[in-house]
Amino acid sequence: MNNKDKIAEATFLLALKYGFDNVSLKQIQEAADVTTGAVYYHFDNKNDILKYMVELYLLNEIDNFKKIVKNYKGTIIEKLKFVFYYHTCLDIESNCNIFELSDKDGVDYKEYYLLLMGIYHQHPELRETYHELNLKIFNFYKDLIEESKKNKEIPEDINSEDAALYIFTIFMGFIELSIIFPHFGLEKLIDLNLNMICKNLGLDNSK
Repeated sequence: MNNKDKIAEATFLLALKYGFDNVSLKQIQEAADVTTGAVYYHFDNKNDILKYMVELYLLNEIDNFKKIVKNYKGTIIEKLKFVFYYHTCLDIESNCNIFELSDKDGVDYKEYYLLLMGIYHQHPELRETYHELNLKIFNFYKDLIEESKKNKEIPEDINSEDAALYIFTIFMGFIELSIIFPHFGLEKLIDLNLNMICKNLGLDNSK
């Protein structure tokens, strides 16, 4: 790993634990095990590190997510279940955390989403990036619906845009509920939401 990525990873792990705005440049330098000169060689300031960190651990991860789901072999129901678990930072096909980090314990998805929400609220200069990213995800779900209609898994009269918006809303609500109501358990929340999606999209989830 080059110094630039070491700095970004150190910042990411510290931000997950303390919140980005509570992390100092000195902490980042020490955690990355680099000199002050190395930090300023790659970045102008801490917000410059934030932009690169968002690119590395949000934008790139979404692109990776789209490729993995697109290549995932299975029915639309199996793909949706895969996506639910992927949103919890778990790749159920490989049975591993979706983030490849020096910290082998991986990333707790609750800390990850709380970090993303914190950055969104506290750094309005990055909100347009978030909006564009969410639009990409929405369009990806729409393409997934269109593909499933062609495969005759979903009735042709289902409106793809409405269905994509519904699925997107379900996933966003699932993440928030799993964070504020952890006692329900992930498996129960996933099964409940997946059953509701299947019911509303006319999918057979009995198999």
